[in-house]
Amino acid sequence: MTRVSGAGLTDTAVYGVEGPAWALLKATEHHTGESLAGSGMFHSALAAARTAEPCPELLAASSHLLAVGRRPLG
Repeated sequence: MTRVSGAGLTDTAVYGVEGPAWALLKATEHHTGESLAGSGMFHSALAAARTAEPCPELLAASSHLLAVGRRPLG
């Protein structure tokens, strides 16, 4: 978050895009050759991502991060 703040942005936050269960989904899709979109496993992984969102210590479990902030007016 330091780099986001260092860019002059305020109200900064960093989010994990996939959440902690992304690797399980990817491995299962690779093994089965089928998409899990809309499956029970997909919805469970989405619930895990939402649960992990407010926990900064779980950010590293996500494959991609999204940093957001506000640009001060003026």
